[in-house]
Amino acid sequence: MPHLSLPLLFAALFSTLFLLASAEPIQLSSPNHEHHIGTTVPHIPAHLASLSSPRIHSSPRQLEKRSHHQKNKTKPNSPSSAEISDGKLTYYFGSQLLNPACPGAPAPKDGSMIAAISFDSPFKCGDRIRIQDGRGKEVVVTAVDRCAGCKRHWIDVTKGVFRHFSPLDKGVLEGMKLSKA
Repeated sequence: MPHLSLPLLFAALFSTLFLLASAEPIQLSSPNHEHHIGTTVPHIPAHLASLSSPRIHSSPRQLEKRSHHQKNKTKPNSPSSAEISDGKLTYYFGSQLLNPACPGAPAPKDGSMIAAISFDSPFKCGDRIRIQDGRGKEVVVTAVDRCAGCKRHWIDVTKGVFRHFSPLDKGVLEGMKLSKA
């Protein structure tokens, strides 16, 4: 009996290897992935989101202490380096809010007063940012996430924050003042 099972085992192994070698490659991106509001940059699908924002189990203060970069020093009478007068605002929502990139940040909801900042933003994780439209409307949000498709002067906010300034169908707001609160 053992003589019969060994050839069968090898036959099964070789047929499995043959099937794997001839299989079609797996497509990781879905044709239905969500697009960033106001830009053609696609957001990361929800099932890959946790891979794009790994968690560092340190507090923001501990990370700051370990940094080898020195903080920029501004002169007393100069405008803050964390101030943008021609800011751009877009919104993100739903599954895009999952797994925020800032360490320890809870997953926000569509009505949360939060923002996603660019990687070259003058603001950092945990900063409170005042957003003003120049017509008397303003709101303060907390930076809890990163926006890969955003530039320095651009932040993503939740639907709740965006609605404070304009209906959602506007999609993009420009000329916004962004400053550290």
